[in-house]
Parts: sequence; structure tokens; C-alpha cells
Amino acid sequence: MRKQEAGVEKNEVEMDNFNLDIKLVNMTVTSLKSNTSSGVGGVPAELLKSGTERLHELLRQIFERCLNGDEIPNDWKIEHISAVYKK
Repeated sequence: MRKQEAGVEKNEVEMDNFNLDIKLVNMTVTSLKSNTSSGVGGVPAELLKSGTERLHELLRQIFERCLNGDEIPNDWKIEHISAVYKK
């Protein structure tokens, strides 16, 4: 839909809410690489992979809220990159 405000034409996109399927979350979590370093939150992939269906449901709800416009946690916006030299 196009809108004109104060002489400026703007495009507005109306989107439906995203609905994530729990099967997609389960599949994504189980495909995480093991033995990798944890992120800023300190949660290792092994913990997520061994989590119960309840944990995966909570993750689904968090991801869905972020995709639908809720605020993304600041910790998710931080990354630490370091070079690892191999011999």
C-alpha cells in the first residue's frame, strides 16, 4: 500500500504474524554443531540439544516474538570474533 505524508510517498508493507512450527525448531536445534564454543549467554549447543520439548517450545515462542516485532535481546546483537591460528 502506498501512502503520502507531507509530500513524501512511502511504501508500507503489512505483514501477517510469523508462526513457527515446533518441528522446525526441533530440527534446527538438533542440527546444531556439538563441541563448539558457546555464545555470549554461555549456553552450549549440547545443552540445547539435550533439552526437553518444553525448552524447544520456549525457544519457539521467543523466536516467534522477535520475528513479529518484539524487541530482540541485546545479548543476541553482540558477537565476539577471534582468529584461531592453526599450525
